Amino acid sequence: MNSELQTQSITLPGIAKSDDVLKDLFRDLVFNGIYQGTTWQLHRYGINCKLSGAVFVITDIEGALPLIHGSSGCAFHQRLTPRRMYAPIHHLPCTNLTEEDVIFGGEDKLQKKIFETYQKYHPELIAVLPTCVVGVTGDEVKSMLNDIQVPCDLVYIKSEGFAHRSRESLDVLMNTFTRTWTDPTKPPLYEIRGCGHEEAMCSLVDQLMEDQDVIENTLNVEAFTRFNYGWKTEFKEMTRIFNDLGLSINMTFPKCTVDEVKRAPAAQLNIVRRGTRWAEQMKKEFGTDYIRKQFFYSGIDSIATFFRDVASKFDLDGEADEVIRKEKNIALQQLEKYSKTFKNHDFALSMLGFFSAPYLVRTYVFDLKIPLKYVCVDTHWLKGHNVSDKTIEYIIRTIGELFEHWDLGVEFVVNPGFNKMREIAKKVDYLLDDHSIPSLYEKEGVHMINTSIDNYLFSRIGFNGMVEFAAYLRQEMMRQRNHSHRKPISSKFDYDETYYPILADPICLASHEMWSTMWGLRSG
Repeated sequence: MNSELQTQSITLPGIAKSDDVLKDLFRDLVFNGIYQGTTWQLHRYGINCKLSGAVFVITDIEGALPLIHGSSGCAFHQRLTPRRMYAPIHHLPCTNLTEEDVIFGGEDKLQKKIFETYQKYHPELIAVLPTCVVGVTGDEVKSMLNDIQVPCDLVYIKSEGFAHRSRESLDVLMNTFTRTWTDPTKPPLYEIRGCGHEEAMCSLVDQLMEDQDVIENTLNVEAFTRFNYGWKTEFKEMTRIFNDLGLSINMTFPKCTVDEVKRAPAAQLNIVRRGTRWAEQMKKEFGTDYIRKQFFYSGIDSIATFFRDVASKFDLDGEADEVIRKEKNIALQQLEKYSKTFKNHDFALSMLGFFSAPYLVRTYVFDLKIPLKYVCVDTHWLKGHNVSDKTIEYIIRTIGELFEHWDLGVEFVVNPGFNKMREIAKKVDYLLDDHSIPSLYEKEGVHMINTSIDNYLFSRIGFNGMVEFAAYLRQEMMRQRNHSHRKPISSKFDYDETYYPILADPICLASHEMWSTMWGLRSG
């Protein structure tokens, strides 16, 4: 069994051929210091406010510049975002409000800074991002911008952190998602006010987009390239498939230019990948229809369904079938050679009971043909983020029911702990972990393959993501078999089991508890 794995040649379509993918993975590994795919881990305890999300949107737009209206500390922390420490935001002007400005108002400073910013950088767009303190003092930023004359566009984004989502938002969100797991025809229409992305996208729709003559058979694709691995690879594939369907991409939003934002309403359709508020506004103001790339469009058949649903929006149903069938068959042929390796081994998967959990498992079993014996779900993270016991019980019950309905043939284990994980590890050939905690288990002698990249690749608009994941997994299987189990340096630390990768240090945990408690006191 092992010799077969060692003698097979490894072909890595896309993931090894794309410098961007490997560069992102290795940079996360080196600079973030834990493992690849830790972006969402850092998101949960880093500088995670509306300002952060808004900065990410604006800096994705070529020719646009964010201007922080607040204290210098806010701008400093956003410049050195913990999610991309190796890619700082170099140009992030700030009004540097002081205590005196808080008392007497910062409008004059903002006006002066807007002129200074244009004179220094000559951007096509300045997006003014007020901070929490401005939300408290009540500076009339939006009305003030109407009176400022500079040779570039000005946009106001409601990024004051005190207008954040409520502390029960994740509990509500998980309830909504769990209901959708059993009935995908009713997608989750949830409110994510407070993420910063949605506010920025809505502001661009309201304040920058212009009426356009609609171009037939064109679409816009929502794309946050700061978050995604291998965007160029994904864009190349989706462009080719859409072109073969008789469609063309008008722009990717917000990965675009300022002028392309203005011309966004020229498209017939928006493909939405996160919240729908901005797309709803575009539909209301410009009549642009949209379709959302939901989590249930995961897996070969479901991706084919997604492309058919897109084609249907343009009345291209019959014409698209042959193109989609061809792309699907190519992907199936590529996956088959990896499945021949997987079928000779037993696997266990450790994961969180999060947004797309059961559909990820289904993709592992049905599309990648991975013989999963165990699926282990850890609910400590949900519990630690104010998700109620009632909701957690609902999540676990629903996941179990779906596994039975799909006849996956896996043993479902909830909150196994180290001892149980050791037992499971002895009963399988490979233990997979999709939520970036191998260091936690390596310290306890449980060896895992990090598969946290799965959600990035499975959610792509295209078929190649699953092929790339299969290639990556076979490579990691071979690496684990061919190397002695030396513990990585990162496994030497004592991590907190619930809030990994925070260290199990009294000072760190006390600080986390203090800030979490303060954050939990906020109102909706």
